[in-house]
Amino acid sequence: MFTQKLYKNGNSVVVSIPKEYLKKYNLRDGTEVVVEDKDGIVVTSKKKNTAFIDSRFARMVDEFINDHEDVLAKLAKR
Repeated sequence: MFTQKLYKNGNSVVVSIPKEYLKKYNLRDGTEVVVEDKDGIVVTSKKKNTAFIDSRFARMVDEFINDHEDVLAKLAKR
């Protein structure tokens, strides 16, 4: 996760993605992304394995895993 400020560019407001994330997820100028409103903004590339998950969702997943660790371990053995 990282924090960026929005800035004005012409009639739009944009956010930049740091170079290391562009490289990690194979993104470049012109790559299409999907912006969803799910208790925060989630930006997902249309390419495989390039999802950005907001911190609230990540915390929810961590809490779920911690709360149900025994059940998940049993499911993993199946």
